[in-house]
This record gives sequence, C-alpha cells and structure tokens, in this order.
Amino acid sequence: MKLHYITGMLLMLMVAQGAAQSDTARSKYGHYYFEGEEVVFEFDVRAYASALRNADSTLADFADLSVLEIAVSGDFNNWSVDGWKMQKVGPFLYRLRKPVLDFKDAPNWQFKFLVSRIQQIAADSMLKKKGMLGWYDIPNPNVPVPVPVDTGNVLFRLDGYPENKQVILTGTFNNWDENALQMKRNNGGWELRLMLSPGVYEYKFIADGTWMHDPANPEKRRNQYSTLNSVLRVTRPVRFELNGFNDARTVILSGNFNNWNTTALKMRRTEIGWATEVPLTSGKHLYKFIVDGNWITDPANPRMETTREGHTNSVLLLR
Repeated sequence: MKLHYITGMLLMLMVAQGAAQSDTARSKYGHYYFEGEEVVFEFDVRAYASALRNADSTLADFADLSVLEIAVSGDFNNWSVDGWKMQKVGPFLYRLRKPVLDFKDAPNWQFKFLVSRIQQIAADSMLKKKGMLGWYDIPNPNVPVPVPVDTGNVLFRLDGYPENKQVILTGTFNNWDENALQMKRNNGGWELRLMLSPGVYEYKFIADGTWMHDPANPEKRRNQYSTLNSVLRVTRPVRFELNGFNDARTVILSGNFNNWNTTALKMRRTEIGWATEVPLTSGKHLYKFIVDGNWITDPANPRMETTREGHTNSVLLLR
C-alpha cells in the first residue's frame, strides 16, 4: 500500500484577539504562551485523532496515525513551515519555542498546526474532499551561522580539556549546527566570541564528538533528550521614564523582570520627571511605577494587559 506525507489543514485557526488579556491564549486543541523572552506553542496530537474520527468513523486508533512531524504556520511567518517544526516532548504533546524577536508585531495572530503523517490513501482522499487536508514539504531549515569576531559581545569559554583535538560551540543561535563554530585554544582552555542580539539562547559544547553543557554556567534547561542545555541571556540597557510627579518623594520601577520587587529599582530625578535604566533581554516585560507607595501604569505607554486577578500592567515588547 502506497504511503505518503500529508498535513492536517485547519485543526485550529486562532485569532488571538484575547491574548493581550493574559500571558496565555488557548483553544481546545492547542495554545501558545509567553515564557520569559520566548513564545511557546503547544499542541496535543490527540486533537488530530479526534478530527479524523469526526470525518470518518472507520478510523479508530490513535496508534494508526503514525504522526511524523508537526509545524506551526501563521501570519507571523508568512504561512511558512520552514524552521517552525515542533518537538515531541511527551506521548501526545508537541512544543515549539521561538524568541519574541521572531515575531513582527504584538500578539494578534492567526495560525494553524500542520501535521505530517503516514496514512492510507483512502483515508487521505476522503479527508481531502472534506477540506481537512493540504500539503507541505518537510522543512530543511537553513539558519545563518553567526560569524566569530574578536569584538563580539559574548565570550564562550570552556576551561581545561587540553587533550582534546576539537571543541565545537553549538546552540539555538545557529540551529545546533555541529560543525560551523570551532573554538580556539587559549589560556588553558577553549574560547570563541560571537556577536549576538539581545535574547535568551541555549547552547552546548561538543568536545571531540561528546556533547556537554557549560560546567561554568549555573543556569541550565532540560531538553527533549533528557539532558541539559546551558542558558545564555544577552541583555541591553532599556531606559524607563516617568514624566511629571515632581512633588513625589520616591518613585520605584517594578516588573516581572525583578519579580515585582518594591524597593530595588529606585528611579532618579530628571529635569522632566524620573528615569532609570535596566538591562533586559528581548521578550515581553510587564511593569509599573510605584509613586510614594501608589502603583500606576506608564501614562506614556498605551500598551497594557490585565491579569486573571484583575491587575492592569504596562507592557514592553522588546525585540
């Protein structure tokens, strides 16, 4: 019996008008949410089984689906699948993490999940007639590799390993290329400088073929292979200003970037009000000003969102 790839068409088409009201936008089948400087898409593949059964009651078992890949396609990536393949993180759950920098504007998105699978031709034909199937080629992403430069803003270093012949740096910044970024021996270890934009990256070293996280970096994140990736946060200074309030004694900046601390970020007086600078990564940041103990949103920033508890915060989307 002939087998081929197909894609489930519109299992979920979500116009995320309500996304500005919380960090999460959900539907029956899948959702996305913000986590730090990333947008995370999740999809329960059992929804695809449900769609198939609704279309043809003879398709019984989830095990018969033979799902190969799932990708996210939407107006934020020109309805492409290139580089937007999801990773299987559980028996039924697929996930994709993308930096906020990859999105051209604020959350107000339309998108769909595309499912590539192997299935019988009869079932394919039936679903295609019902408008439930389309086609796409499995992506082979070609991600540009950052060029090592002596003036790069990020220094990667691995101490020791004098007997090794080669150490490779790889990570989300080059789609985990296993060959492109060869580190150089230097001062009892291996080094490489890259110029990276603000954001959150994951990376590893490959020492003579052996993958390892950075032993000198305490921040790590578990990956889909049940090993650890090291996490790098590249920041840039962001200036917050509050005009007016000249009679205030103290003004504090508080946000999710400092766990809503009420004392740490004291703003300084300026000729027109108050100001301070904070190093931030790319992503969505929520914040407020505390003026003599009173919490206020930023009057100069029209972008706001309301939490489930009814609290309204100002929103900074940093790219």
